[in-house]
Amino acid sequence: MLPKFFHWAPGFSFLVVLLVLQGCGGSGSTSTTSQKKSGSPAPALKFSASASSVSAGSIVALTWSSSNATSVTISPTLDGEDDAALALSGSSTVVVNATVTYTATAKGAGGTTTVKAKITVSANAPTISFSASPSSIASGGSSTLTWSTTNATSVSIDHGAGTGLGTAGSASVSPTSTTTYTATATGGSGTTTASATVSVNAGLTVDLSASPATIATGSSTTLSWHSDSATSVTISGVTGTFAGSGSVTVSPASTTNYTATATDSGGNTANSTITVTVVTPVGSLAGIKHIIFFVQENRSFDSYFGKLGTYRASRVSGASPRDVNDLDSLPAGFALYTPATGVQDPSSPIPPFHQRTLRTEDLAPNWSASHADADIANKDYLDITGQTFKMDEFLKTVVPDSWDPDGTRAMGYYDQTDFPYYYELATQFATSDAYHSSLLSSTVTNRMYLFAATSAGLCNTATTGHAPWPVKTIFESLQNNGVSWRYYYQDGVFLAQFAAWSDPVIQSHVWKISNLFTLLADPEADSKLPQVVFIEHGLSTDEHPTDDVQTGAVYVKSVIDALLASSAWKDSIFILTYDEGGGLYDHVPPFPVVEPDNIPPDGCNYPKGNFDLSGFRVPLVVLSPYAKAHYVSHTNMEHTSILKLIETRFNLPPLTARDAAAPDMTEFFDFNNPAWLTPPVLPDQKDECVTDATRCKQSLEAYPGAP
Repeated sequence: MLPKFFHWAPGFSFLVVLLVLQGCGGSGSTSTTSQKKSGSPAPALKFSASASSVSAGSIVALTWSSSNATSVTISPTLDGEDDAALALSGSSTVVVNATVTYTATAKGAGGTTTVKAKITVSANAPTISFSASPSSIASGGSSTLTWSTTNATSVSIDHGAGTGLGTAGSASVSPTSTTTYTATATGGSGTTTASATVSVNAGLTVDLSASPATIATGSSTTLSWHSDSATSVTISGVTGTFAGSGSVTVSPASTTNYTATATDSGGNTANSTITVTVVTPVGSLAGIKHIIFFVQENRSFDSYFGKLGTYRASRVSGASPRDVNDLDSLPAGFALYTPATGVQDPSSPIPPFHQRTLRTEDLAPNWSASHADADIANKDYLDITGQTFKMDEFLKTVVPDSWDPDGTRAMGYYDQTDFPYYYELATQFATSDAYHSSLLSSTVTNRMYLFAATSAGLCNTATTGHAPWPVKTIFESLQNNGVSWRYYYQDGVFLAQFAAWSDPVIQSHVWKISNLFTLLADPEADSKLPQVVFIEHGLSTDEHPTDDVQTGAVYVKSVIDALLASSAWKDSIFILTYDEGGGLYDHVPPFPVVEPDNIPPDGCNYPKGNFDLSGFRVPLVVLSPYAKAHYVSHTNMEHTSILKLIETRFNLPPLTARDAAAPDMTEFFDFNNPAWLTPPVLPDQKDECVTDATRCKQSLEAYPGAP
């Protein structure tokens, strides 16, 4: 599970503009002190916020210090913070979405002192980008309206195209006459409009298309055309005169515009033009300009892709058995047993089952629980050489819940009926059935490996108020070696917990995710997108078990759709994965890995172990024009392979011994024969919580074994 405080890390170094001392007021702040007891000094309290007026979604640092106090509390309670655990002096960051007043209270033998700090949220006007494609159609044809926004909460389009629409999306329209559509974005401080016109041509028309529209040098494409009224059709650059409908194969040496001219019996003409883009293959990893990685939350491979093998076999014709039929999926005829009085109960077998709801209760993925789930045969994790992992105690580490009294939820999985988009994405592009998290523990430690190839001895979730981690991250390596990069976040910044966060240059590369959508929509995105991009998950879209997992998948699709439609797609790699298994069942054991450094696990006494073992399998999809179509890797990898890919491409030194020894992921690509210069057609991703409340609610009937 991802602890909430993971987002509100110390060390945020923006200019502090509020400073409040005992007995005096700062900007937007008030201070009061109760009558002190005889002989005891009143507690002194300083409490400040780094900004008093911000836009919605901004990160603000709260800082406090006290003397003569025995406790300090802050109200409203900081996300992820326990009042009883607050240090007498410390700091934390909060994401501010609405005007709020924080009250700090210091108590001591001499009385009570309170200090308040108000943070005002100002609204930003929405912006909208709106277009129609094609902008000219024949009578009875259709056009697609596409829009994206910033600072908006909803979009409506006139002429019946839709109301209450999402902040980004598309809609098909079929006007009977030339129509100008106006889209209105609502949110922030008001509304903003944009218009797009769809022209309808009556009489003689011709439609010309190319499949594929983007090809590699030396490849071919098929031009197809149709005209109901034409007596003849000619195509620029193609020899001959053709009938009203037909097709022809062409092999342009460079990007070419083709125009079909239809002529009817009266000598009237109509034209249709398409562009065939010709791309020279990059030839090697060195030709890739952008590597983008997006890491979601707490999903084992079996919980998401346990049924992927069967789906792939039904979708890919003519693929080799290696690429389809031997994906290591959920085993048939397998079951674990519910615990009873501390032992496995053979009278209650629980096989993997199709998860009935889109939200579930949480599970335990920490160091102790994960090692117990893997269940090494001799129970000795200090020497894993030649040992067998039984992978049979996932149900013993589940904490029963009022909705899941038998604790069977770890065996639930989703399939293509839940995730049509993910299943097709992993079928058309490349995936792996041997990709793991970095260690048998929870989110924080695995994300440390993802950033730094080590957890610096940390083996469980960090406590609040920890000192910034003094390990070097991939972002510092990129910065020091002149490689452009950017970190896009939604509502929290994990990087803020590292020592590098004290550097304003590092902070300047951290941007809100809305900026990424704006950049990808720019026609010059390929030249403007940084070489390395990391996308931080959002609290409501991270696919954590307690969230609506389909909402997260819809959001991921919106990011990928923006890349696929951008000019940056042609030389990019996009990696989607999940930080750790979340306590959910997976039948494949972890594998031995190189210890990153000489720092032993700190404070993990049960079981004692080392950093020489990967975590459980997690889902992985690798997208690129150069990703091998329908490919499945069976090579053992973990998160530091993403770092190794970046290091290999941009000639960076390894961060630790772990990423130095990791496979570099180049087996996923064929840089001479791009399969996906024109991306495949992918299905929509539904969110059933919007239409079926039973898919969101928990009930006793949600899990096997419940009464």
